[in-house]
Amino acid sequence: MIDLYRESINKRYTFENIKKDPNLPKSFTQKTVDELRDFFLENLYSSPSEREKLDKAFLQLESYVSHPSKVFGLLGNLASAVFEFGFHLPQAIHTGSVTLRTHAAARKFENDLLAIAEAKNFPIPFTEEQFNECLAELPYKQIEQFIVELTDLFKSISDTFVLDKTISILGRVLSKMKQKPDTYGQDDFDAIQLGIDILSHGKILLSQYDDSLKEDIVTFITYSETKFLKSLKKKKKS
Repeated sequence: MIDLYRESINKRYTFENIKKDPNLPKSFTQKTVDELRDFFLENLYSSPSEREKLDKAFLQLESYVSHPSKVFGLLGNLASAVFEFGFHLPQAIHTGSVTLRTHAAARKFENDLLAIAEAKNFPIPFTEEQFNECLAELPYKQIEQFIVELTDLFKSISDTFVLDKTISILGRVLSKMKQKPDTYGQDDFDAIQLGIDILSHGKILLSQYDDSLKEDIVTFITYSETKFLKSLKKKKKS
């Protein structure tokens, strides 16, 4: 299921396939499209061989991102955290939270698709047609929510100033953890480091774009995913 969704992304987000789309921003080049697609596939929707590591890390992160008090316990009191990181601290924590929610949404998305495939008695491996049929069976509200989560993620990481703050905070968290080996283990270290790595890759990618292009990226991703899933629904009805 993961391979098929990655293949779908890989096929749809090639410059050759989208260059004639009337809604493609004029600022998009083949380089822009290739970089965005590769960032998504390498960092946010990785291959099955990498997913076990990613899932484990995100599950570990849930206890920190879902409970800000744990983060503040590592940073020191709230006043000192605000003094060091400024009033961007809540936005920075929100960025980490959005990253986590997107991954959780992706897991639910896959599980629901798998349940549909099982109900239809599709043999493994699925064909591309069977995969698309499963996508078309998903409730539209659920599809919309998945797109909202994805869009929120790109919105969050497109603010490179806040992203930089988020990376700094996670770096501080990791440093504090390593000072308390009796409380935090290697799984905790690995989880925070993975978050730092993903956001750092996002910063490297998006810091080269101006605000206008970043906005175009978010808008086009929302449009493109909605268009694709609506086309599957339409095909199912016909």
